Amino acid sequence: MGTIPNSVYLTIYSGGPSEFKETPLNDLLKQIEAGKVPIQVGKVFKLDEIVQAHDAMEKNLARGKIVVLTESG
Repeated sequence: MGTIPNSVYLTIYSGGPSEFKETPLNDLLKQIEAGKVPIQVGKVFKLDEIVQAHDAMEKNLARGKIVVLTESG
């Protein structure tokens, strides 16, 4: 555990299938769509920049979630 950087957070799920089914995923999606769940996007990469995305992840340079776009939009 000592090799995990301070800025990295680990989470676990210890429930079973019945507990997972009770998770209000649709409610969470509605909150995300309404902008009520803060999600910090650190860097956005195109699919052909996947090497740079992986490098940013390994070096902890994103300062938020790394997003890789699979299609141009």
